[in-house]
Amino acid sequence: MYYYSVGQGEPLVFIGGGSGRSLRLITDRFAQHFTCYVLDLPGADHSDIPRSWIATRTWTLPEYTAAILEVMDIIGIEQSSFVGDHTGAMIVLDIAANHPKRVKRLVLDSLAYWDLRRGAIVWEASYNLQYTDTTSYDVPVSPLPPPWEEAKKTEPHLTWEEWRTRDELSRRDRRWHRVHMYANSHFDTEALGPKVKAPTLLIYGEREILRRGEQRAHQDIKGSTLKIIQDSPKEGVATGGSHRFKPEEFSKLALDFLLERQ
Repeated sequence: MYYYSVGQGEPLVFIGGGSGRSLRLITDRFAQHFTCYVLDLPGADHSDIPRSWIATRTWTLPEYTAAILEVMDIIGIEQSSFVGDHTGAMIVLDIAANHPKRVKRLVLDSLAYWDLRRGAIVWEASYNLQYTDTTSYDVPVSPLPPPWEEAKKTEPHLTWEEWRTRDELSRRDRRWHRVHMYANSHFDTEALGPKVKAPTLLIYGEREILRRGEQRAHQDIKGSTLKIIQDSPKEGVATGGSHRFKPEEFSKLALDFLLERQ
């Protein structure tokens, strides 16, 4: 697994939905207070596709958690605060619920909060529909991303670096994206919420589709704080965490919470 570190002070671990690139763009705002560690999840960006998946063709979200904790052990981080985005937020929730001594405070950007039934509905109604290429692998996979010029028309916020990374990784092994999304949607985050005792800040963009679970998460995670940032594009729904659209506002909310500032 690849990680990037910057800053000084207590550790602060950033975990994104796959690649940590968008999170690495905000670490300078946190680095004067924390030593920031930004991880690429297994199979994403600079990190290798897990050997265990290559051998078994199975992967689950708790395996992400185990990988994160192993990296923390190797670095020497016994306890940390966390910033998690999308799948990263689910992993951080899992760590907080099942490994509470490893966690100090949590900032969760766009947490997908669902049980197995709701997650399976999301898989069938949304994720699974993306896999329309039946010619490239032994299972349906997503088609290759459109060329840069076409992608920019449908996603005005998309940067060249993000598109290039998306294109490169999709060509690496498109089965892994399917495995990643299946693990994401077949994980019961609602069962974890009531178990979390660490102080938690929930942040969602105003148009973020995952807001459908925000009130359940806020209710189940006792003492949590919920903040909504008007960070999304003017039309449609957000396709990334609010840290991408409003990095200054997100960082201020997160730092005030992490540093326990009023």
